[in-house]
Amino acid sequence: MKNSGGISREMIRMYSDYLLFEKRVSLKTKDAYSHEASILLSYADDKGIDIFKIGFDDLVSFLEERQKEASLDERTLNKILSALRSFFSYLVKNGDREDNPALLLKRPMSHEYLPKTLSEEDVDELLSSFINEEDDLMIRDYALFELIYSSGMRISEAVSLKLTQYSNEKSSINVIGKRNKERIVFIGSIANNAISYYLENVRPRLACRKARQSDALFLGRTGSPLTRQAVHKRFHQKIEELGMDATVHTLRHSFATHMLANGADIRSLKEMLGHSDISTTQIYTHLDTSSLLSAFDEFSSIPSSHGRNKSDE
Repeated sequence: MKNSGGISREMIRMYSDYLLFEKRVSLKTKDAYSHEASILLSYADDKGIDIFKIGFDDLVSFLEERQKEASLDERTLNKILSALRSFFSYLVKNGDREDNPALLLKRPMSHEYLPKTLSEEDVDELLSSFINEEDDLMIRDYALFELIYSSGMRISEAVSLKLTQYSNEKSSINVIGKRNKERIVFIGSIANNAISYYLENVRPRLACRKARQSDALFLGRTGSPLTRQAVHKRFHQKIEELGMDATVHTLRHSFATHMLANGADIRSLKEMLGHSDISTTQIYTHLDTSSLLSAFDEFSSIPSSHGRNKSDE
C-alpha cells in the first residue's frame, strides 16, 4: 500500500509535534529528524512500500541509495540513523508498528572527531580585541564572548538569556539548555565585570531605541534581542581581522579543554556544559591527550644540548 501525500504530511506534522513537545528536542534537531522522515516517506512512496511494513532490507536499500546520490560521510550517516531510529520509535509508541527495524542498522565505524580549540594565549588575544570603550556594540560583544568562554555556554543559550537569569552578586547564571533542562553556571570575575559594565553603561542606551523594551540580557543595535546570526557575523569579522580559524562554538570547546588542563574533573565539566551523557564530555579528555602527545612529539624531536639521547633513558 502506497502512502498518500496527505497521510505523509500529516504524519510528519504529528511526528514533529511529538519531537518538540514530548521529547523536547531542539528546533534544529526537530527539523533535521522531520526532514529525514520526509525523505524516507518519499522513498517509500516511490517504491510502493507501506511505511508501516517497511523492513530492514528496505532501509538498507534506502541508505545505499542516499549514499550513492550524495556521497554521505560517516557523521552524516550516523545522524540519519539516529533520525530513523527516532522516527520508528515514534511509530511503535503510536501503535502503528510493533518493531523498530532501524535498530538493526549498524552505525558506521567513524573516525573520532576532535573539536577545534584555541590556546589560552589565542583566546586572550581574541577577547582583548573586543575591548573598546568608545563602541557600544563592541562592549556588548566583549561581555557576550567573555561569558561564553567563562562558562562554556552554547551561543543559543547565551542569546536566549533574560535579565532575571543573571546574578551579579553570585556571579552566576541560570541557564535553560537543551530540552529545557536548567543548570546554574558560575562565571569568572572578568566575565562578571564585563557583563556588569555592559548592563550599566550600554544596555540602557540600546534598550531605549525600542518602544517596547525587551527583557533579553543581550540586545542588538535596534534594541531588539540579539540574534545568533548577528553574533556569528560579528565574531567572524573579528576572526578574519586577526587571521584566526575559529567559530563562536570554538570558545565553548576551548573552555572545556582549558578547564580539564587546569585540573577540573570530568563530572563537574559535564554539569557545566549541560551534557546529558558523560560520553559526550569525554571527547575533551581525548583532545587534551592529543595535545599532550603533540607537545611531546615536538619536544622529543629537539636534539639535546647535553648530548643525552633516548638510549640513556
